[in-house]
Amino acid sequence: MIRDILVNLAQGVETDRACDFAASLASSFGAHLTGLSVAYEIDVPPFYMGALPTDFIDAQVLENQAAAEKASARFTAAASAAGVPHEVRSLSASLGVAANSFAEMARLFDLTVVAQPDPDRPGPEEVIAETVLMESGRAVLIVPYVQTKPFSAERAVVAWDGSRPAARALAEALPLLHRSKEVEIFRVVSHLDEEDTVGPDVVRHLSRHGLNAKVRKLPVTSGEPIAAAILNEVADQGADFVVMGGYGHSRIRELVLGGVTREILATMTVPVLMAH
Repeated sequence: MIRDILVNLAQGVETDRACDFAASLASSFGAHLTGLSVAYEIDVPPFYMGALPTDFIDAQVLENQAAAEKASARFTAAASAAGVPHEVRSLSASLGVAANSFAEMARLFDLTVVAQPDPDRPGPEEVIAETVLMESGRAVLIVPYVQTKPFSAERAVVAWDGSRPAARALAEALPLLHRSKEVEIFRVVSHLDEEDTVGPDVVRHLSRHGLNAKVRKLPVTSGEPIAAAILNEVADQGADFVVMGGYGHSRIRELVLGGVTREILATMTVPVLMAH
């Protein structure tokens, strides 16, 4: 069961979609909700420091602190209105340090909720979402920046490719899937008549958890975007949320998101539960 939820609090917005969604999710599960509010520090390279007036830096620090306090107040109001036990944790740090700290915090929560980055409003959400997904070791629920509905799980689409990240996402999504009336295992295949022994195995596994699922195969030609196929299926089925693995490619000193994961993050229209 989901008993402990963490949410990153947005700043500079009138409505924090992830915060409101997390409050409704916590209410549905009777869970405790913790919000992290960050007063972002000014991260300026040393060779630029002399070119910036001291009063500009001081004003920016005060502005960021005020934004963090406003985010905390908005969270407290949302959690109180939802009737869930809650607490706010505060942090003053650069974006990089804050993202890593948030990922470490997430390791001791059942589920972490973050906002989808808004392409029309650049902010820290992209770094926060990617870092917690790749580094926390736990499931992450990403809420679209256009989300208006509270938590609902009546229809779920599980994008299954048999990979390790997909397996972790499915396991961590079980509490949500138990709230669903319809669960679809979505399989991307090369040909529609291609034999699929994996999909039925997933159905059998879920049936042993008391879940009834069906398999849908969709042929995707070479070069056709898989992310688009997943999102089209979500729209066609009227799904409330998606479950899928979050993929990354290793570099020398970092992990970067794979193409499908990044495309889903950029174009998703319903909440997506991912795990890496």
